[in-house]
Amino acid sequence: MREWHPAVSALLLLALLFLSAFSTEPFVILCSLAGGLTFCAMTGGAKNQLKTTFFVVAVFTVTNPLFSHRGEQVLFYLNHNAVTLDAVLLGARIGGMLAASLCWFSAFGRVLDTERLVYLLGRAFPKTALLLSSALRMIPRASRRNTAVKEARAGADLGGEGALEKLRFGAGNLSVALGMTLESAIRSGNTMKARGFGLPGRTAYTLFRFAPRDGVLLGAVLLLTVLSAWGILREIPMLSICFGVLCALPSLGEGREKLRWRS
Repeated sequence: MREWHPAVSALLLLALLFLSAFSTEPFVILCSLAGGLTFCAMTGGAKNQLKTTFFVVAVFTVTNPLFSHRGEQVLFYLNHNAVTLDAVLLGARIGGMLAASLCWFSAFGRVLDTERLVYLLGRAFPKTALLLSSALRMIPRASRRNTAVKEARAGADLGGEGALEKLRFGAGNLSVALGMTLESAIRSGNTMKARGFGLPGRTAYTLFRFAPRDGVLLGAVLLLTVLSAWGILREIPMLSICFGVLCALPSLGEGREKLRWRS
C-alpha cells in the first residue's frame, strides 16, 4: 500500500475503520479481523496485535454478562444474577468489533507516516497536519529515549533494590525522556515556523503523483465502500461480501509489493 497514492490508502483504511466500528454482525467482524491481522502480519506487527485482540475480546466476553442479564439461555447464576449465553456472545461481538477497529487504526499508523499525513493535510489544515505528524513521531521517540535513559542511569548505578526505589527510578527515567521529547517537539515547531510552514502561497516538493492506477483503485474503493455500507445497513448477505473484498485489498496490495521486490 505504500506505493499507492496517500489519498487512496487513507480512504481505504478510514472506510475499513468506520465500517468495522459500527457493525456487530459476526461476518463483518470476522472479515475485518482476518483482513486487519493479515495486514499487520505482513507489515511486522502481528504478535502485539494478536495479544491486543485476544485481550480485548476476552475482557468484553467476560465482563458483558456481569452487566447485561438479558437472554433466554441461562448458563449459570452468579450472586443471584443470570449469566446468559446471549450476553456472552454479545460481549464477544463487541470485543471483536473494537479489536478489529484497533487493527485498522494500527494499520493506518503503519501506512500513513508523517510525510503522507503532511501531504494530505498540509495545504488545507497545516496546523492539524503538523500536530498529527508530531504526535505520531513523539510516541515511538519517547519510547526509544526512555530505553536509552534507563540504560544510562542503570549504568551509572542510580537504581535501587527496593520496590520504592525502583518506582522512583522508573519515574525519573520517564520524566527525563518526556522532557527531552517535549523539548524536541518545541524545537521542531519553531523550525517549521521559521521555514514558513502554513503560509499562504507556500509551495512544497512532493514525490506523490496520482497515476491512472490510483484512479482505478480509488473508484474500486468507493464502489466497494458504498456497497458494503448498504449491505451492512440492510443486512444483505451478497452485498456484505463486498466488505470481505474491501478487507482483503490492503493485504493484496502489500503482497503484490513484496513479490515485486523479491522478483
